[in-house]
Amino acid sequence: MKRSLINANIEWAIETCERMHCALPEFAYWTPEQWKEKEATTAYMWKVAMGWDVTDYNSGNFDKTGAVLFTLRNGELAHPEKGMVYCEKYIVMKPGQCLPRHFHYFKTEDIINRAGGILRVYCWNSLPKEQGYEVDYESDVHLMCDGRPVTLKAGGYYDVTPGNSITLTPYVYHSFEAVPEAGDLVVGEVSRVNDDANDNFFNPPVEFFKVEEDEPARHLLCGGYKQ
Repeated sequence: MKRSLINANIEWAIETCERMHCALPEFAYWTPEQWKEKEATTAYMWKVAMGWDVTDYNSGNFDKTGAVLFTLRNGELAHPEKGMVYCEKYIVMKPGQCLPRHFHYFKTEDIINRAGGILRVYCWNSLPKEQGYEVDYESDVHLMCDGRPVTLKAGGYYDVTPGNSITLTPYVYHSFEAVPEAGDLVVGEVSRVNDDANDNFFNPPVEFFKVEEDEPARHLLCGGYKQ
């Protein structure tokens, strides 16, 4: 992705959160220069990858497959059982945008519609490791949604409306879509400690992009604070 596209979509996400009254912490607004000025006090933040991320999952079409993500808080990946044992994110999506199918080995997450449109969540079980964690296209998926049991057919979906949520446990494949006719969407994620580098299994596989530096960064991506 081009840096110009990353910059523009972070600014769109900030505007969307403000318009929908989803308040962001002050570090969401820091410039690269401010990160540099605060370097002595931000070691924990970059260690656990707090802050912005923008991805098109190497699709080449961000408005169709992609999202802007903001990690508000996270525990230490090396010690997920100590201290801050949870993570919280915002996922800001445009109408019709999708996140590709994946599961997590470790984390359980509540996916919450914080404001705006409708989040459509498609779900499948995974087959055992011996079968390569392939997608199970046959068996029903048993979930909890706001504490109530829900059963979906393989590949079926559940629409999460504002204020409501769905709980996703390890090895349950899921794919997200912002329902096109319902408008911009701010999704919340509350989970165990988040480790995007090692805890995501995509099917089909996804290779992540390198940034094409066509203009200066106006906001740093999480993990990029030491650049």
